[in-house]
Amino acid sequence: MKKLAVLLPTYNASLYLKESIDSVLNQTFSDFDLYIYDDYSTDDTEAIVLGYDDSRVFYRRNPINYGIAKTLNQGLVDLLPDYEYIARMDADDWCFPERFEKQLFYLDRNTDVVLCGTQGYWLKDLSENPIQGWAYPTDTAYIKCYLLFAATFGHSSVVFRSQSIINFDLSYDETITTCEDWELWVRIAKIGKMANLPDYLMKYRILENSNHRSAEKLKKHFEERAHIIASYWRYFNIPFSDQEIFDLYFGMDAVSIAGFNSKIKKMIAAFNTIFYKMESDLSFIDREYFRYLLARKVLNYWKRSGISRYNPLRWVLVVAQVTFSNKIKFIKSTIR
Repeated sequence: MKKLAVLLPTYNASLYLKESIDSVLNQTFSDFDLYIYDDYSTDDTEAIVLGYDDSRVFYRRNPINYGIAKTLNQGLVDLLPDYEYIARMDADDWCFPERFEKQLFYLDRNTDVVLCGTQGYWLKDLSENPIQGWAYPTDTAYIKCYLLFAATFGHSSVVFRSQSIINFDLSYDETITTCEDWELWVRIAKIGKMANLPDYLMKYRILENSNHRSAEKLKKHFEERAHIIASYWRYFNIPFSDQEIFDLYFGMDAVSIAGFNSKIKKMIAAFNTIFYKMESDLSFIDREYFRYLLARKVLNYWKRSGISRYNPLRWVLVVAQVTFSNKIKFIKSTIR
């Protein structure tokens, strides 16, 4: 079995593709094969890829446009049996030279970890070199909590352990069109450990017309996110419908006072429950981060509900429900 395959799907991304490929080929760990799956592009993708004189580069073109999830699944079917690890890369992103070296070093020494990602910078201009950035959680326990609110991994930063993916017959859900990665992470969270390295090893390109940012797909994206999150809450035996999660996380419609009272009580009750389910697995600092995250999610829904935050009766009701945090700390976290 070979060590590493890099799975890079692309569709009409020739403007950025060479920069992405070059960053992969320039890795300090060089014992890998790079598989570029062209999802029936109509630009000059093929010419760019075939222009590389490197025995590690393989080009495969779909006979029709499959979409991202089906293209990735085809790559997994082809590559999982022959490689110990599968690394993801996107055609418009860029990775630092030490990325594979550091991820494989970690995975080789933590054999119970199924999936490893890294930190990264989200940029409109990849020539920028920030000195700091927003970070994903690194520890498995907090990652499993954080997945209730965010995808938690930069998709093109992850490396899979092939045998674990094979053992549990995992693949991307092809019915999910805008956040297929998040849906898969949720299922991996149920069967094994996950980690993000603390190192910033990626630059992610922000494109306004990307799969989940384009205006025509935004509502679909939020609906798919709500479905994934609701199913994951049910994994913890905390029942939410897709619509309830959509309203609590993304909804912008004003609600009545009675509706607000009912919704926020259920939300805080769920937050109390999940905090105490996971508290003993979290480090001290991650417990504090989680308390703050939950408080801010309460505030975020309150703001979107249209219910005034200047009514002391609402504060009495909300604060009375909270047990996941010290009430003074909760108030300080939500008065901004």
